[in-house]
Amino acid sequence: MLTCDGPALTFPQARSIEERFVREAAEIDDPDLYMRQVGDAVAQRVARLVGDTAPLLTEPHEPVVPGPRADVVAFVGGGDNGGDALYACATLADMGVSVAAILLKCKRHSRALRAATASGVTIVDLKGDSISTVLDSPQLSLVVFAKVWIDGIVGIGGKGALRGNLAEAVERLNEYSILMRPAIVSIDVPSGLTDDEGSVTGAVMRATHTMAVGSFKRAQILPPAAQYCGALELIEMKWTGLVGQTPADTEETSGEVPVYFYKGTGGSRFVQVPAFDDDKYARGVVGLVAGSDTYPGAGLLATRGALASGVGMVRLNSTRRVQDLVLAAEPGVVMVGGRIQAALIGPGLDEERREDALELAQFCGQSGVPLVIDAWALDLIPELADTINPETTVLTPHHGEAARLLTRLGTPTKRDEVAAAPLRNANLLHDATGCHVVLKGPVTVVRSFEYADKLRDQALLASFINPELGFPDLDTMEQTSSRCDSTLVAPTTTSWAGTAGSGDVLAGLIAGILARPVRDEHALPGPDGKPQAVTPERLVSAVWLHGRAATLATDRYNGHAPIQARDIADAIPEVLAAFGF
Repeated sequence: MLTCDGPALTFPQARSIEERFVREAAEIDDPDLYMRQVGDAVAQRVARLVGDTAPLLTEPHEPVVPGPRADVVAFVGGGDNGGDALYACATLADMGVSVAAILLKCKRHSRALRAATASGVTIVDLKGDSISTVLDSPQLSLVVFAKVWIDGIVGIGGKGALRGNLAEAVERLNEYSILMRPAIVSIDVPSGLTDDEGSVTGAVMRATHTMAVGSFKRAQILPPAAQYCGALELIEMKWTGLVGQTPADTEETSGEVPVYFYKGTGGSRFVQVPAFDDDKYARGVVGLVAGSDTYPGAGLLATRGALASGVGMVRLNSTRRVQDLVLAAEPGVVMVGGRIQAALIGPGLDEERREDALELAQFCGQSGVPLVIDAWALDLIPELADTINPETTVLTPHHGEAARLLTRLGTPTKRDEVAAAPLRNANLLHDATGCHVVLKGPVTVVRSFEYADKLRDQALLASFINPELGFPDLDTMEQTSSRCDSTLVAPTTTSWAGTAGSGDVLAGLIAGILARPVRDEHALPGPDGKPQAVTPERLVSAVWLHGRAATLATDRYNGHAPIQARDIADAIPEVLAAFGF
């Protein structure tokens, strides 16, 4: 079962939980108990950013912009999000940081405002007027010279696109942020993100840091909204009330597939150091039909991705030109058939390779060997519908390939429609094929499923949350198995990862991880009675590794120089070493 902390919440779920705890706080005559917790956590993060940020320098001949100065400026809306921001300002001022708060609405959180004023925060009250009142006056210096901006305009209570002076404020501040490059800390969500599927319908504050309150929200991790969030951090709330109840423990009750944010936990199970007596076959063998005379490099990159997973052998079926290219770089690759534990078809193929791809797919369908279908081979899905086993088949399209495949399967779709709603289209692909789906993009969405013992997992979780219950006696519990569907998203990686061949490396890495032996002693068998090789966490761990490797590769150039797909493959072992895999 998944090792993620809990599902990312929808906005209604998050609001419901927070409202319950706020009511409980009000009953003990401290209605702002949790708001101050959020404000203190935000203040601590902002203080570190102020210390890490170099002062804005001007050349001696440049005129100095007149007007007041502050190290931190908060943009404050009229709701609880604005209250969080004002309490953060009060804490910062008490820490000796110079802070200003610009009130954008006539309504404001009165208690938080009193706290900020009492602590010496500079208050600029627009009384609902346009932010131009500040930006076109000497008060512009508050915005221009601040090292950190706090976005407390609209939180999870917002509905629909921003309108009026709030939309104008976000649009103009985004323009200034491009020039001034402050750190921008959004509280819970960047203002303007209101859609649980990650769609963007209007102005959104472009944050460098987003601090999720209590639990992650879907809009923070799903594309395209995720691009506005910057670095995601979780504020661990000290909720009162029922023992062990936190937002992260909330289960889906609407019948929707839960969405998880995968941060790399648990992945070490899939790329283990070989046992003392493990030979190359025990470590796993991958069979590839990849590369062609038209696209020879894809065969090499897919092979290198598979090798990076730690398998003992890769068998490659390709043209002589591709074989020579691969052997020159990786002489241990085998060019003849034999037993395999997972397979990949598609990278770099053309029409001349059709029969080889079909033959391997048919073998996997009959034998239950996990199969990854990528790139060109995705067009074979309608032809393979009655051949493949959806339980052990993984589709890895990018947005254009997903649109083409959905269209072939009877749902006319355009590439930009997939890019605008990847979660929805990953679900459509899964529903149309029954297969696991890894929808590649700036944020890769994994739509998958596994078989687990829900009663056992709930008992383990309950004992972890409330130690007084004691550890459950798993040996005496009747074992049950039920299908658990889930969607997983890994943290965003560098935009330099969008390069030719990057997807080939990922497809090979996925196939390699699926070929590795299943050694989880608590894992339940799938419907065929065999250990489950294809699980949501195995798939997303490959995505996570690939993304971390891309980030590591570009970090060698401080993120300012391009990398190639081979650099990603080369960095995977270093990621494994660094994270204790």
